[in-house]
Amino acid sequence: MKAIVTVVEKITSEAHINIPDGLAVTAIKQHITDRYNSGEMLTEMNIFHVDFESISAHIDSKPYITWHQGNPCDRRQYYFCKLGRFTLTLLTDTEQNLTRIEVYFGHHKQLIYTSEKEISKELATVELQNFLSGLAVELQTLSHIEFSEDEV
Repeated sequence: MKAIVTVVEKITSEAHINIPDGLAVTAIKQHITDRYNSGEMLTEMNIFHVDFESISAHIDSKPYITWHQGNPCDRRQYYFCKLGRFTLTLLTDTEQNLTRIEVYFGHHKQLIYTSEKEISKELATVELQNFLSGLAVELQTLSHIEFSEDEV
């Protein structure tokens, strides 16, 4: 599993610089802004204080399928995988060069996806991973539905 961790910090830096004498307040502001924008001041900046703002992580939710070989039948190789409440099956027919994949959900094994194509086991696995990733995104959308008691 991969995660992208983002840390947001507020960094306060200080620079001790020389400003020409006799400048008005607006000229001093402009002098400092010009030095900062030109990058001259960066070499003189020292971190003075760091405030932690937030930390977040985005976990790569792409499922990884590990096939287990079941008992072959006739000219077909049978593979299966359990991912949480999902059961995945893959059948390969070497004579017809067909691969059939199925996804079942829940204890009653409700069939929610099926595909039969002339593709390799590896390509079928990639197709199945893409389907499951898309399904995860759609299920996130469903998790935000709220029902009003007045409407039920």
